[in-house]
Amino acid sequence: MPDLLVELPSGRQDIINIDQTGAYYDPAKVLWDTRTDGVMPAVTLGKMQRSGSNLITLETHTAQHLAAALSESKAAKLVELKAAYDAANYADIEHNSKIWRADQATQQLLSSVLSVGSVPAGMYWRDVTETQNPVAFADLQALAGAILARGLTLDSNLDTKKAAVAAATSVSEIDAINW
Repeated sequence: MPDLLVELPSGRQDIINIDQTGAYYDPAKVLWDTRTDGVMPAVTLGKMQRSGSNLITLETHTAQHLAAALSESKAAKLVELKAAYDAANYADIEHNSKIWRADQATQQLLSSVLSVGSVPAGMYWRDVTETQNPVAFADLQALAGAILARGLTLDSNLDTKKAAVAAATSVSEIDAINW
């Protein structure tokens, strides 16, 4: 299949494959077409420029490529951070020497039970091993409090990471931000 080195609408450079009869949406954005220009020389995405019938490598990335890569990296990093936050927020939690489920469904159930304001005699809550553990209303409040405290810490961490992503000025700075 033929390859094209193109400038995408975002401004980022990329190599794409097309079928033999395929055309690119904007021929002015094609920097190299193996069907007409021959074998593609070595390419450093974002640093390529067409000069007549030659493809030259610039010393630095083009401003359009850097802006697009930075924007795409920021968006991807925010998705990654939110996924890490969700995983940590809904992970099992240790409380009072037991490990309890804290997934979204369990947190909603706990909230519903607590909204009643009391629990009947003989109330129990299952830990991650499905063992019934006798609990009073105060025990469930304490479990909910532990989940809430963890969530607040996680939310603060997420806000800090989001601010770091927003302030980043390079893809390498974004890549260095980890949960």
